[in-house]
Amino acid sequence: MQQDRPYRNFHNGTAKDMIMDNDHILILIINVVLLLAIILILLLYYNTSTKLNKIAKGQIPSAIEKEDDVEISVDKKKIEIGEGTMIMTVEERKELIFFSDKPKFQMGELLRASAEALGHGILGNSYKAMLNSGTTIVVKRLRDLKPFTKEEFAKILNAIADMKHPNLLPLLAYYHSRDEKLMLYSYAANGNLFTRLHDRDGNRAPFSWNSRLSVARGVARALVYLHLNHKFQNIVPHGNLRSSNVLFDENDAVLVSDFGLASLIAQPIAAQHMVVYKSPEYGYARKVTMQSDVWSYGSLLIELLTGKVSINSAPQGTNGVDLCSWVHRAVREEWTAEIFDKEISGQKRALPGMLRLLQIAMRCIERFPEKRPEMREVMREVEKIQAPVISEDDDDVSGDRSLTDDSLSTSTSMIGDER
Repeated sequence: MQQDRPYRNFHNGTAKDMIMDNDHILILIINVVLLLAIILILLLYYNTSTKLNKIAKGQIPSAIEKEDDVEISVDKKKIEIGEGTMIMTVEERKELIFFSDKPKFQMGELLRASAEALGHGILGNSYKAMLNSGTTIVVKRLRDLKPFTKEEFAKILNAIADMKHPNLLPLLAYYHSRDEKLMLYSYAANGNLFTRLHDRDGNRAPFSWNSRLSVARGVARALVYLHLNHKFQNIVPHGNLRSSNVLFDENDAVLVSDFGLASLIAQPIAAQHMVVYKSPEYGYARKVTMQSDVWSYGSLLIELLTGKVSINSAPQGTNGVDLCSWVHRAVREEWTAEIFDKEISGQKRALPGMLRLLQIAMRCIERFPEKRPEMREVMREVEKIQAPVISEDDDDVSGDRSLTDDSLSTSTSMIGDER
């Protein structure tokens, strides 16, 4: 009996050692698996980050594109775009999702519509589609979006559609599939502010001071509504206010478009293309807020007053002016006769209103956001400006020094004092 004891002790010791060895092997395997998982996550993050940066720089298109044609392989339906064809990956059996009780149409009718390209925006191309019923709509084709589930996408678009105001362009419907995402808007028949300000080819209607003041009021009202009712945390309510996004309907009512889109776009792409990212605070603090919208509004007012193409709204291939810097210099050095657009500077009775709107604009473009007024205060001040009755025989003051250099110098020096 005693001779068996050493054998049993040896056997027990070997078993314990084997158990300990197995534990060590298991721990080693777990560590290797965790290490491989971390490496895989880092590789995925690197690839995603690299792709987003390349998209933001325009190095990678989101589809194989030609001028007005976009070619995508899957089930294809066609919409005629001028002389070319836009091939869209939509399914006719899938319905458009509408937000109102207005007369609706089916995807099949949209696919049979005649259409023309309107231009390229930060989210993709836009098209004017004329349905057989006579209705005209705008189809905005989305690309370079954040990764969303269908439910997340629907929630954001419902929030955008809930923004209802007389000076906001209404979102009518949307389409969602794995391959295509579309937003459908009402069509603004009378073009946009950029064209009205800068298209001087002879076909352009006169753009009077009273009309410009009406634009300033309409845009201010729209922004106040957005600032009071926006539903996205840490997202600037508009984010991309520029003259090309201020539209006119068939009655010349002012409609602000492209609001809420910052909630859909990946941040690197937004930083490349959206107006608020050109604000001073993004330059020195790398952040944007509601007050960045106020800065964008001030920049728009200066474009309205000067008639110069802003660097914020200049289309590709067009040289714009840094109007905020330019007007600061003009006020400082008293280039008073050069500030206002020649088309309105000769309207003597309008001069006090122009000067007051310039003062408001200067407050809006203050370098530091905390020094800018809130949009509600801005709107109240703009509403106070009286639209003068301009008669046909209203004197042209462009050559009258007493009403240009001297009076404007006094007023612009007051602007400098306020700042």
